[in-house]
Amino acid sequence: MLDEERNKIKDDIRVRTENLVSDWTPFVENVEDILRHIEMLSAEIDALDNKIGEAIGMIKNLRKILIKLEVIDDRFIF
Repeated sequence: MLDEERNKIKDDIRVRTENLVSDWTPFVENVEDILRHIEMLSAEIDALDNKIGEAIGMIKNLRKILIKLEVIDDRFIF
């Protein structure tokens, strides 16, 4: 899905760039499209960062539980 969107954005930008003469409107639209795409990627990166943070929290919690249950010894795990 992301590749299709990226290819569509690239094609739109190419078409607009070919039509650049004295009117700056296509250039501005290209920049706006790129900024929208960057914003979308930034949101996806933030979502992945949240998932990674949640996973790390669950691992730390599991480690504490296993130490309390004496399944593992805390001297050997950092």
